[in-house]
Amino acid sequence: MLILLLLAAFCAFPQEVEIHAPWLTVYDPQGRPRWEISLERLYKTESGWEGEGVEVRLYWEGELEFSLRAERLTADRLGRVWTITGDISGEAGGLALSCREAVWSDGLTLTELLLAGADLRLSTASAHWAQGEEVLLTEVVAESRGWEVTLATATYLLDSGILDGKEAVIRGHGYEIRAAEARLFTREGGLQLREAQVVPHP
Repeated sequence: MLILLLLAAFCAFPQEVEIHAPWLTVYDPQGRPRWEISLERLYKTESGWEGEGVEVRLYWEGELEFSLRAERLTADRLGRVWTITGDISGEAGGLALSCREAVWSDGLTLTELLLAGADLRLSTASAHWAQGEEVLLTEVVAESRGWEVTLATATYLLDSGILDGKEAVIRGHGYEIRAAEARLFTREGGLQLREAQVVPHP
């Protein structure tokens, strides 16, 4: 029954589905994986499905973009919308990831996301990623090399590590900088500002 329901969920799309319970892999028209879900346990409920011991991998053009591990998954009857909760961890763009909740519905939405690497700590109220697009962020705080950058909204490119944002406030090394726009090169440590004003900051 599970196989029939999952197949029905994807039959309208130009992709292939491969199921080895409790494992689901969805491919794009070129035969490259789009996303994979593995579960230690899967249960049918009145509203859909529940799973435990979850691992999710999301790809774009065959390249791994996000990997997520969590305690629980809930999904609708057709598997088109799913939510994972409970000690979520993983990786994205070479950075360690944690968040409160992850929802897939025509794209991935992460709530209270934290990304961390050797020279970067990035926290955001929410993040949204559709396959092939940049990550859209709200209420962003990025800490790198003694600077703290606060942004109202921003985009983040997983492949290059570039953070672009608006309404920027940058603090560190005795200064406060306010700018209409900011671009942070998180891997190189560079920063570009537009319409910036610098004021002493204790």
